[in-house]
Amino acid sequence: MFESREFFVAGVQYHELKRCIRQLKNGDSLSLTLEPSNKYDPNAVRIEFNDVDNQYQIGYIPKKFSSEISAAIEVGIKVGCKIIELNPSAKPWEQCLVRLYDSDDPAEYMNEEGTEDA
Repeated sequence: MFESREFFVAGVQYHELKRCIRQLKNGDSLSLTLEPSNKYDPNAVRIEFNDVDNQYQIGYIPKKFSSEISAAIEVGIKVGCKIIELNPSAKPWEQCLVRLYDSDDPAEYMNEEGTEDA
């Protein structure tokens, strides 16, 4: 079983969060993509936002979690990623707080009140 994690998206100041932050909202799902050719971290996992017309790389999973997360994805665990909190006026590295979770875990579909997320 995969243990959920919360963290700020890393590297946002170098990628496209500023281009799409006004389109994002709390609860939005983001995509995860392994990037084994990354010269800084062979376990790098990109975090991306996809809208109807575009795909934006908003940053990465922090390096301290990347080996665990990339290994989980490689063995077939369906790792989901949702935005917990957006703060466009914060420092870039504190603008997007996300949560990773096992999307096959039924408990992850429940919010704090015990009802299904919309």
